[in-house]
Amino acid sequence: MSAPALALSFFDAAHDIHGTSRSGATLLFVGRKPLALRDGPSIEQSGEGWRADLPGQLSLELEPVAPEADLGDVRARVVRVRGEAAGRPVDALGTLSETEVPPRWEELDAIRSISALVDERHALVALALRPRGAVGHADEVVTARLVEDDAVLTVENARISTVYDGGGRQRSAGLELWVPGEDYPRRGSGQVIAGSSLDLEGLQVHVAVFRWRLDGREGIGAYELMSRTEPPSAA
Repeated sequence: MSAPALALSFFDAAHDIHGTSRSGATLLFVGRKPLALRDGPSIEQSGEGWRADLPGQLSLELEPVAPEADLGDVRARVVRVRGEAAGRPVDALGTLSETEVPPRWEELDAIRSISALVDERHALVALALRPRGAVGHADEVVTARLVEDDAVLTVENARISTVYDGGGRQRSAGLELWVPGEDYPRRGSGQVIAGSSLDLEGLQVHVAVFRWRLDGREGIGAYELMSRTEPPSAA
């Protein structure tokens, strides 16, 4: 059995440096300008945390600050990220996710992933899978978890509404989160502050850094959209 695939994201508004990295690709936003790299970092266990290294680009220490959130085949954890990226200091929140089972793209049209990080004790992570041939968001399978103090809360029903530009890139979003036992949904909204698009092995990936507002609190995080691209038809 192969080891779980790791993906790292971090968001440092103070130093104006954000990034997302996974095996085979790294995308940094330096002063909100995208810098795409062909390689991903090595991510290894270091004590109770992890260390991420990409020579000449990334040297980061990751410290877990919240319990792990189970999103099905993906497990996500909020981490404190410290070190250096693209020559800038980094001291910010981020996420480290482990994907145990690769996405079954023969069954999917798109995957949307969201992180909204308010502080070390309040955050949202969500994953939406759109089955092949689905008409829109209503047919997606959405799994979301709220980090609140030392607990991870299940979201019984998560609705993610999105405004896209003419190129299909996410520009803003609204969140409606129903937690069991609560009479009213928790709400959030977000707006893009930096973004870029990549083509990766039959997939189009739109990566966006979002400024979020969750339950009246300001936060930052990501909204990523991965869509399957059909191979060209034979002439």
